[in-house]
This record gives sequence, C-alpha cells and structure tokens, in this order.
Amino acid sequence: MMKKVLFLVLGLALAGCSEKKPLTPEEQWHGYCTSMGNAARSIMLDRQNAIEKSQAVEHAKKIEDEITRSFILNIIDEVYAMPLEQLKNNPDAARESIRKQITDQCIATPHDKMPHYKPF
Repeated sequence: MMKKVLFLVLGLALAGCSEKKPLTPEEQWHGYCTSMGNAARSIMLDRQNAIEKSQAVEHAKKIEDEITRSFILNIIDEVYAMPLEQLKNNPDAARESIRKQITDQCIATPHDKMPHYKPF
C-alpha cells in the first residue's frame, strides 16, 4: 500500500514539472497587450509623480523593438495630454482606467508580427 501511495505522489510531482505547452499567437499577443497596459499604468504613475514628458520620451526611445517603442510613445502622448487635475482627483482609478484602456486598444490592434519585449 505504501509503495502505491509513494508511486502516486512521485507521479503527480513529475507531472507538475512537465513542460508548459507553447503559447498560441493569440495568447502571446494578449500577454504583450497586458504588458502594454501595465506600462501605461507605470507611465501614468510617473506623470502623477511629476516626471517630465521629455524624460519619459527619452527613456522610451531606448526601447529596441520598433513595435513596442511605437506603442510606448503613443501611450506617453496620450497620458501627458490629460489634464493633471483629472489625474490627481482619484489617482488609483486613473491608473487602472489607463491600464484597461491601453490593454483593450492593444488587443484590438491588428498585428502580423510578434514584438520582442520584456514584460512590464
């Protein structure tokens, strides 16, 4: 009986360590868009903490992947175009709103190439 239990536990442990299935292109794109939403939230936080747009743009221009750099620069333009008073009334809600908005916009964006990026 003990051998059966040990074998079962060992089998379950090995099954848990097996390789994950590769992501489909749709799953990869969704993950990328989630990262873009998280980046938008971070950019909003920077704006709320008085980081200048020029500093944000300078940092974004260092991104090597063209698709990601373009997304980030557009997010910076959108976030810095918002009135600062609007962002300070309810800062948490503003960050969550921009995260969701950018994630949804990204998911709806047609794409034929997967960007190379580091998750945010």
